[in-house]
Amino acid sequence: MNELIIVSLIVSIIFADMTNIIPGGIIIPFYFALHIYDPAKIAATVLTSIACVFFIKFLSRYTILYGRRKFAMYIIIGIIIKIIFTYIYFGNTYMFYNLSITIGYVVPGILGRVMERQGIIKTLGSLSIVVLIIAIVQILLM
Repeated sequence: MNELIIVSLIVSIIFADMTNIIPGGIIIPFYFALHIYDPAKIAATVLTSIACVFFIKFLSRYTILYGRRKFAMYIIIGIIIKIIFTYIYFGNTYMFYNLSITIGYVVPGILGRVMERQGIIKTLGSLSIVVLIIAIVQILLM
């Protein structure tokens, strides 16, 4: 796992330098590669990030959002949407907070912020390429 973090950082930085496209942040591809065998979590994280983008665009029409405040709103909205998705998926169970449908708490917010800056298609395409490279390296290391 430690090797995967290092490989992920190196691949993300090299990809970002070569293409000038950030693959969802520097650390986000690591989390996606870590959960590559759980496509439901990856899909839920991507959907949550896209929902964050549209919600923040809607919210920006009526409030002043920029800089740190906008980034903080991405994180907060990502957490709220994650809780809603988890509640819809698992229902009102006793261990609600231990169950999770998305990857992490801040990953959807960070990914949403990058999607807003670069575009959804460009970000998801670059993220897919980097995660595929990391997964291949992970298979070769094992």
